[in-house]
Amino acid sequence: MRLLDRHLVRAAVGPFFFGLFTITFLLMIDVLFRYVDMFVSKGVPFTVATKVLILSLGYTLALSVPMSVLIAVLMSVGQLAGDNEVTAMKASGVSLWAVLRPLLLAAAFIGGGLTAFNHYVYPEANHTLVNLLYDIKRSRPMMEIRPRMFTDLNDGTTIYVAEKDETTGHITDVSIVEKEKAGELSPRVTTADWGRIITDKATGAMVLELHDGEIHEMPDPKQPHKYQVIRFRQHDIRMADMERGIEDSRRKSRGDREMNLVDLREAADRQRERLEDAAQHVANLNTDVVQWQFRLLELEERERLRAREPANPAERRTRLSATRRKLEHAASQSRAQATVAASHVRKANKFMVEFHKKLAIPFACLVFALLGVPMAVTTSRSGKGVSVSLAMGVYLIYYLCLVGGEKLSDRGMLDPALSMWSGNLVLMAVGIPLFLRSVRETSYLQFRWPWRRSGAAA
Repeated sequence: MRLLDRHLVRAAVGPFFFGLFTITFLLMIDVLFRYVDMFVSKGVPFTVATKVLILSLGYTLALSVPMSVLIAVLMSVGQLAGDNEVTAMKASGVSLWAVLRPLLLAAAFIGGGLTAFNHYVYPEANHTLVNLLYDIKRSRPMMEIRPRMFTDLNDGTTIYVAEKDETTGHITDVSIVEKEKAGELSPRVTTADWGRIITDKATGAMVLELHDGEIHEMPDPKQPHKYQVIRFRQHDIRMADMERGIEDSRRKSRGDREMNLVDLREAADRQRERLEDAAQHVANLNTDVVQWQFRLLELEERERLRAREPANPAERRTRLSATRRKLEHAASQSRAQATVAASHVRKANKFMVEFHKKLAIPFACLVFALLGVPMAVTTSRSGKGVSVSLAMGVYLIYYLCLVGGEKLSDRGMLDPALSMWSGNLVLMAVGIPLFLRSVRETSYLQFRWPWRRSGAAA
């Protein structure tokens, strides 16, 4: 039996690494394009662009490893079934349980390693990647100028362009807002029909060469009636130190994909505590209003208010208006706290979705091993192309469950645990009956017609 286990595991090693390389490459195509664009078009140093490429492998590996397990099981078991080795094992009294056992153990080993990767390696790699991209953006603001988006070139300058040619630096429908200090209410606004972005490599400066535009400004904010408009045919805006070296910003804050399992659990608990505080604040507001209303029903309080009741109708209306404002304020505060509570629920769900995702994806290795054995035995005569196609179809279903569950959970429509484990539960509900049918060597769909049952009884 140990010989059979070694033979099955050895047969699955090659397909596993083949699937891992192929799927990782397919998922990294977009990152590769961005890598080439950063290095060739935008002047990012080769070592920095390569670091971005390597760090981007974290999320890709988390998705490609379970799919590689499915491909490995389909191709290895399918090859054994195609060579009639599975038939020979059954003839010798060896069932498919013996085939599944070593593959399931290997999948469990891979899933455990992937869980450790998701806990220790992936959050740190993603945190480093986000910091590096932020540092690149800070050192190369020109490369972040994108069509139909507002881009902050520095603390006081924001630019908007409708179109941009990455090769020539040609821009159209340009709008630039310049502030001398933060929070200024009267900034200088420059508009132009078209222009060019020119970079001076020697000094690190960027020149915005603008054509056919206007400059709107208020020379003295204390005299708003003096508004100045300057029309120009060409106007150059020179910005120094725009091509700086990449410096480490040492950013400490982390998003949900930059946290390990412990940090995600603690972050979700903090959001739940804030949710309880918001609910308690709403309860206190409602209690104060109710107590105030019940106090008005007491005889002594009513007598006291009747004695203080103003005879002037205007004063009476003023007192009623004050009472109405008090109730409206309490109601608005309750609605505001309800909005705050809903935001805490969404944040807690977001953290718990990432927590369960880091566990559900590694567990999918076991599910794919269970599902792959009966699929491989059934399609053994169809070739390796069919195996890869089946793996892609199964993983597409799993990925749709994963993404759809995440969206529903973020909107508060589904529990985070159920949303992330739904794909595993669906595939297990399909895989277990298929495997049992394969063990018993019965057809997957059996229909018993009424006249056949009656004929057998006769």
